[in-house]
Formats: sequence, structure tokens, C-alpha cells
Amino acid sequence: MSDPVDLRTARLVLDQPTTADVDTIAEFCRDPLFERYLTTPWPYERHHADMYVEQYVPNGWQTGGESTWALRLEPGSPLLGVVGIRSGSGEIGFWLGAPHRGHGYMPEAVRAVIAWGHDGDMPGVDDLLWRAAPGNRASASVARATGFRFTGEVDPTFLDRSGQPTAAWIARRGRSIDHNAAASWAAILEWPS
Repeated sequence: MSDPVDLRTARLVLDQPTTADVDTIAEFCRDPLFERYLTTPWPYERHHADMYVEQYVPNGWQTGGESTWALRLEPGSPLLGVVGIRSGSGEIGFWLGAPHRGHGYMPEAVRAVIAWGHDGDMPGVDDLLWRAAPGNRASASVARATGFRFTGEVDPTFLDRSGQPTAAWIARRGRSIDHNAAASWAAILEWPS
């Protein structure tokens, strides 16, 4: 069991999603990219955002199973996106609202969460895991920028929105960054090694 912890970066405040964020979460999660790449409910409705803010996020902190943060530019400002980490698996997940993409916010937030996980007492964060639906290049770019090493596409590794096993891109990161991590992404992100 743990209490929520706020984190700060050079440009961001990571705190808890609140009921004031529900409409924004619902709006952002209706993005067609969410249907294609994420396992959030589809179609995404306001009641899903209510349940996420009022039950899912607090339960994750209370049980110690998952720590989740809202990204903001300053305390009380509008939500930009969400990042979370699960104990045990060390899996990191994140999303950013469409108007806020392309500013480098998510790599900055993920680095802060990685540092918190490695410095804290959350079980299972020595070896971090990133998974995404094949083709989710934006998420892969964040994983690459934060030191994850792409290990390949594994089938099946997680359940899709309907509960069926599906393929995923997989990457891992330890406490230190593997010197070959960036080059491991060349095949899927078409970057030179």
C-alpha cells in the first residue's frame, strides 16, 4: 500500500488525475489512435473516465499494484496525458492527448517515473517492460528516447480489448541503459543504427 506521490520535471508536474479531468480524459480517449493501439474501452464514454479517476487510479495506489500520474504544466493546470507503472511486471504505459504531442512531454514524464521506480520501494521495477501494439511508432519513439531496448515482436503477450491474446512490440530497460538500446529500434522505426 502506498500514498500517491507527486513528481516534478523541468517542465511538468506529475500528480493525480481528478474529477476535474474526467471530461478531458474522455475527449482524449476518443482519439481514433486509441481504438487502434490501446486497450482502453471503445467507444470511450464519460463513465469510463469517471471509473478510471474514481476507482482504477486510487485502487492502484492503495493496493500498490499500479502507480498512475496525470501530466500537467503546473499544479491545477489542464491534463496533458497519463503515465503509469505496474509493480511486479515493471510495465510502463502512457498516453498523451493529441494537442500535446510533439513537445517531448512524454519522454520527460517517463524518465521521471523510471527514476521514481528505481529509487523507490516499488517491487519489480529493476527490469522495466514496455509493450505496444505493432505499428504504434509514437509509443515506440518514447520507449527508445527513454532507454528501452527493443527485443522484438512476441505473439501473444497481452490481451486486446476483446480479451483475445494479441501480438505486441516488446522492449526492456534495466537500471542502466544498454549501450545498444537506441540501435535496437532501427528495424521498426527506420532509424539508422
